[in-house]
Amino acid sequence: MATDFHWIEDSSALEDWCRANERCKLLGFDTEFVSEDSYRPELCLIQVKTESGIAIIDPLVVDDLSSFWQLLQSPERTVVVHAGREESLFSYRATEKQIPNLFDIQVAAGFLGIEYPASYAKLVQRVVGKNLDKEETRSDWRIRPLTRRQLEYAAQDVRDLLDIHEDFSRKLLKHGRLEWLLEETRTKQEDLYEFESSENWHRVSGVSALSGSHLSVARGLWNWRDRKAKERNIPARRVLRDDLLVELARRGSTDPKHLLSLRGMEFRNTKPMIPEIAKVIENALKDPPPLWPKKFKYGKGQPPGMLTQFLSAAMAFICHHKHIAPMLVATAEDLRDFVQYRLEPDADSDSPPALLTGWRADLVGHELDELLAGKLAIVLDNPKSQIPIKFITV
Repeated sequence: MATDFHWIEDSSALEDWCRANERCKLLGFDTEFVSEDSYRPELCLIQVKTESGIAIIDPLVVDDLSSFWQLLQSPERTVVVHAGREESLFSYRATEKQIPNLFDIQVAAGFLGIEYPASYAKLVQRVVGKNLDKEETRSDWRIRPLTRRQLEYAAQDVRDLLDIHEDFSRKLLKHGRLEWLLEETRTKQEDLYEFESSENWHRVSGVSALSGSHLSVARGLWNWRDRKAKERNIPARRVLRDDLLVELARRGSTDPKHLLSLRGMEFRNTKPMIPEIAKVIENALKDPPPLWPKKFKYGKGQPPGMLTQFLSAAMAFICHHKHIAPMLVATAEDLRDFVQYRLEPDADSDSPPALLTGWRADLVGHELDELLAGKLAIVLDNPKSQIPIKFITV
């Protein structure tokens, strides 16, 4: 199915389009990007849908995108996305601000009891009754000129966004869940930006086996690698692989000859950096060991497995009964935090766990509390049912 669109490839045309749409209340937003060869994903296309139609912006030739990024910042305008992680980050890097009124249809679907996370193709088929062409999924969007088929494929990713928004927002409003969606979207953006600006050395695979000065070296190498990757605009793993970073930290040697004897350090991209790496290790060994992020937010260790399984079954029942996707409500870690917070109150905790705050407390937190307190019980109801249990008041 051919999709009409306005192709924008210079700054003046973009500014004209932004002025023409400055009063729009709804704006659908999607991007095409390539992430495997650069420090951060490389933005290759911006697709937009308003009541005036679809526009596709070429960020590889438009040298000033500021008028577009500012268009997303009006609190009077709802920006509609699907699984908008990268869209949020592209906007944040350009403006250092959240999109104030973001509506993610993937999250909205979860609040309506639809599969979560659901693909855009599934939501389009479910709500609009159309099938999407996915033949250009593996396109290299950096190559110019783009074909008409590629552009039509990109345009279809925003074609139905506003129709799905209209359907979902009406249903969310009817069920009193629109504010829940907005709250969740704001939280997800905040978590995303915090992760973006944090030192994430502790997330390197294998680093958890290190301690003391070895952790200092791991952190020093991670920060050095991150700076190098940013300067050269390449993925961090191409500067220094994770396994080499961990092994260098474990050994803690500052002798270049010793570093060269490590298998993998002899490669032509790594070998010239050995003196610099040795200096990084030397400096890192002078630093005190970094504090390891607290493994458990509440209490110590894992709560009894049977108890968390019991509450997981209870949460599945609640979510089924209240028509909301369980994966949106809580992870296994969220359940563990809830149990430990109730079993081992921690005076140092400055905030309650997720299941006892905001919309989650209203939805499931109070009933989980009553189960823990013995005021509610679970009984077998219908063994042949998808959800074979029910609650009874004790």
